[in-house]
Amino acid sequence: MGFYEQISKYYDYIFPTGRQQSGFIQTAAGIPPKKILDVACGSGGYSAALAKAGYCVTAVDLDEKMVEMTLVKKHREGLLINAMVCNMLDISKKFYSNAFDLVFCIGNSIVHLGSKEDILDALKQMQACLKPDGTLIIQIINFDRVFKHNISSLPTIENDEIGLKFIRNYRFDDKTGLIRFNTLLTINGSEGWKEYENTAELLPLLSVDLIELMKKAGFKDVSLYGDFEYSKYDEDSYMLVMKGAV
Repeated sequence: MGFYEQISKYYDYIFPTGRQQSGFIQTAAGIPPKKILDVACGSGGYSAALAKAGYCVTAVDLDEKMVEMTLVKKHREGLLINAMVCNMLDISKKFYSNAFDLVFCIGNSIVHLGSKEDILDALKQMQACLKPDGTLIIQIINFDRVFKHNISSLPTIENDEIGLKFIRNYRFDDKTGLIRFNTLLTINGSEGWKEYENTAELLPLLSVDLIELMKKAGFKDVSLYGDFEYSKYDEDSYMLVMKGAV
């Protein structure tokens, strides 16, 4: 059983849907109905929020359990969401060219691909499925800040309602050039004590690298922000939000 399948029932507590993120996406997409692709959708929180706002949403994720949770939201709330299991490197196999007005991939998901070559491939496939005036939104942790301040951990996520703690640590591997992202989820709730550990390898993509990859993938008018409230990006921003036009 995969890590995200194990923690799927707690996912919405760890990563609740943010109003700033949803607002940013809606502003970029324009007035609904527009066709939106949610890449690495997780449990479908953003897909559900966008569908409620009147958008036609397609949601894909590599993990089958996450797609199941997205479908639960769809059927429970009667939403227009097309959800399916799909690797972001297989987007071109699933969707026609010019299919979407907007594609977004947030939550530090794209760096799980682990190489610039694979990230460029994914970006090209996202670009190909966008309409001529379409928009791509990418959000990752600001690795410029991670290296500048030698950061080895991210703030612990806590939810007292269910006794949840999600602990996240980084360790840079000089040999591979990747970051070993170690997570520990502890639950002390009505079902007793539970603990889930996981390690994933992430590519620490710097802002200059992502800009270069976006341009190589065919995006123009690339904009950088330090958050989903349009704050100016700098090396000390907690996150990197990038928006590009076809």
